[in-house]
Amino acid sequence: MSKKKSMFLTIAAVLSCIVVVVCVVTCSHVTDATLCEKVDIVIEDYETRKYVDVKELENYLKSVSCYSLGQPVGQIDCYSIEQALLGHSMIRTAHCHKTAMGVVSISVSQRVPVFSVNTSDTIYWVDSDRRVMPCCEGVEPNILPIFGSLTVESATEDIFDFVMWLDKNEYWKEKISSVQIDDSNSVILNQVNYDAKILLGTLSGYEDKLARLQKLYTQGFDVLGYPECQELDLRFNGQVVRR
Repeated sequence: MSKKKSMFLTIAAVLSCIVVVVCVVTCSHVTDATLCEKVDIVIEDYETRKYVDVKELENYLKSVSCYSLGQPVGQIDCYSIEQALLGHSMIRTAHCHKTAMGVVSISVSQRVPVFSVNTSDTIYWVDSDRRVMPCCEGVEPNILPIFGSLTVESATEDIFDFVMWLDKNEYWKEKISSVQIDDSNSVILNQVNYDAKILLGTLSGYEDKLARLQKLYTQGFDVLGYPECQELDLRFNGQVVRR
């Protein structure tokens, strides 16, 4: 082995030892009694949804006695912090851990509303997990509004399934502006660029009903023009009745 190569290996070994010693000394300063000097909160989807900000989450954790700044590291319970954050009305997921430097690192994601429910008594959102969530003041997400008389059970079950079907249907998701539910639980669809209301009736067989109307649109109205009418009734078996 050349003298130059031997010297290089010796220097590399010495530097490696120094790094190890520095790491050991640094980590040795962090004990259970070390006070937390920083709480780092990251909202993963903040650029997409701004339903909550870091300052609000800090204040929320303080209000439920789960803000760790200044507390001994050994007394900080990450699981309790996660559970507290999941109790916030806008938080969907929460993960918390302590770093080797005694920092409490928190990452959260927000709930995702998929439609709004507007009744005579209240307004709320239903999220992607079929759960009711409060509307966020000052925020108007681009979601389908549902108006009329419906229960929370209906909103989170059959109405949820229907809205998700609409959202995945490339043809209909661009055409429907809102949904109405009347007192008899009959579903009425309002269209974006056509005044005629679609009387769907019950949600039983809605895929076939709308497929039939889509065929009329693409093979008839799109070719000959959309006629003036107030309603397109799909409640009768195999028919589209124009009024």
